[in-house]
Amino acid sequence: MFKKIVNDALNFGMGVTAAGKDKAELLAKKLQDKCGVTKAESQKIVKEMISRGEKIRIQFEKDFLSTQAELFTKLEKFAKDNKEKAQKKAAPKAKAKAKPCCKKACAKKSAPKKTAKKAAEKK
Repeated sequence: MFKKIVNDALNFGMGVTAAGKDKAELLAKKLQDKCGVTKAESQKIVKEMISRGEKIRIQFEKDFLSTQAELFTKLEKFAKDNKEKAQKKAAPKAKAKAKPCCKKACAKKSAPKKTAKKAAEKK
């Protein structure tokens, strides 16, 4: 889904760029026809517009990449936090399984040891 959104945004940007180039060329032609601007001057204006567009595109890419990096950092932190929460939830269950099921069983197991110790002390 994220890949589709990024691709759509890039395709949209390319479409705007292509339309912008066409409009810039049309503007240059109108300047030549209506304002008496020479072809060299109109081409210079178009080049300046393209240069400004490049600067804006470069800044957009920097902002986009920065935002993307922040997003992935937040997603990684979110995933890590969820993993830790899941491990904490699972830890008490593991401890509960390690405990004996009843006190009688524990008493029976420990009783012979105490008796053996007491017998050794009496000798």
